This record gives sequence, structure tokens and C-alpha cells, in this order.
Amino acid sequence: MSIWFTEELHPYYRKGIRIKRILADEQTAYQHLQFVETEFFGNAMILDGIIQLTERDNMGYHEMIVHVPMLAVGRPKRVLIVGGGDGGSLQQALRHPSVEEAVVCELDQRVVDLSREHFAASFGDPWADPRARLLVRDAFGYLEENPGQFDVIISDTTDPIGMAERLFSDEFYKLMVRALVPGGAAATQCEQPFFDTELIKTIYQSAQALTKNPAYYYANIPTYPGGGIGFMYVSDTPWENGLTTPLPPGENKYINPDMHRAAFALPEFFRKELYK
Repeated sequence: MSIWFTEELHPYYRKGIRIKRILADEQTAYQHLQFVETEFFGNAMILDGIIQLTERDNMGYHEMIVHVPMLAVGRPKRVLIVGGGDGGSLQQALRHPSVEEAVVCELDQRVVDLSREHFAASFGDPWADPRARLLVRDAFGYLEENPGQFDVIISDTTDPIGMAERLFSDEFYKLMVRALVPGGAAATQCEQPFFDTELIKTIYQSAQALTKNPAYYYANIPTYPGGGIGFMYVSDTPWENGLTTPLPPGENKYINPDMHRAAFALPEFFRKELYK
């Protein structure tokens, strides 16, 4: 079997990858969930027709969304991951020896179950770590119930479509900041500068109203629209604090001190739009 899978997140842009075989295909209570083996990128997870991650290029996403806020905080003890049922962000967070508990608030249990089966070669089984705690529930309610509880929050979400649209709202950012301890930091999946400029500007304005040192940064991921994805850093603590913090034990495939600093350098067209 060899077929082309074509993704259309935007009506004016498509991308495709060649698939060797379908590993799982089911309609869960929340979404159409597929796992496929690709010819170049290894196993991939697709939600409602949109590629979420692949084995070959997920490191740019997971290492950058997790380590940037965790390094800025220094020695985080409690971490919350919103979404992240694939386990990739959890795996990275647990590399930090200071972490005592990492809570994953994932709505769809099947994402967790099938990811443990099909991404074991990449992520191992971070759920087996006694510091990991899975909550299968909506993140909004959990954030409302837990003010001032977390050193770091990672919002590892899908694109702002359907139920996930709320996770890009001003209301969500207020709840997230409220759930941080003083000096804590959050990082959120924050879309693509070419395609989502207005949405990113709106989110930055929310972050700017809530914290002293918000900033947008970016990573290269070939299987995402436009070849990359951005993140919003949300904190009173400057992201630059993390540049002098040693990276955690274990192998890094994307982040290093140079990439860490360079991720915050933005192309001029976008920098002018965002920071004007």
C-alpha cells in the first residue's frame, strides 16, 4: 500500500505525505482519530484530517514547547499539560529532575491509548512514571478548580477548530495565568505567523494584559502548515532567564542554546505586526 494523504487546514493551502499503511482509524467520542505509518516521517497521528505529530519531526514541537518555560522557571516542581495525550510533552517534562508531579489533562482517552501503542518507539511509556498523573476531563474546569498550583503550564492543543477553539480564548489565558504560582510560566501552541497573524496578535494582546514578559517564538516542523509552528510564552519571568539554565538530562534532538535564543527572532513583517 502506498497512498498520498492530503491535508487542507486552510482553503488556500494543502500539503501531502505518502502513507505506507493505516495503523488505526476510529471515530472517538470527540474526533476522527487515525494513526498511519508514513514513508519518510515514521508513524503519525491525524485528528479530523489534520496531522498532529510524526515520529521524525515532533522533537521541534515538544522540546520547544516544554523546555523553554521550564528552563525559564529554573526548578519547576508541578507541571500541567493541557491536551498532550500523545505523551510527547509529558516525556520531555519528566526529564527535569525537579519535577515532582506532571498532570496531563486530556479529553480523549483513546488518544492516550493508541499513542502508547504507536509512539512507544519515540516516547517510551512516560505514563508509567510515578510522577505522571492523567486526568481525562475538560481543562477549563480543572484550571478553575486549581488557582496558584503550577510552576509551568504547557497548552499542547490542536488547532482552534471546534471544541479546541476555547483554548485560544482570552478566558482560557486568564484561567491559565491564574493557575500559575508567582513567577511561573506557560507556553501555548500558537499557530503560524504567515497564516494566523491576526489570531496571534489577539493572543499576544491577552498575554500582554496578564503578564509582564510575554513573547512569541517559533520552531521548524516540516509536517505542519508552512513548515513550522509558533508558541506563546506567558509569564512575568523573562524567557531569557532560561538561557543560563542547563538543559535537562537526556538527549536533545532540536533544542540547544543557539536554537533557544534564535527561536524568539521573528521575521520583520511579522515582528512589526505583533509588537507594533
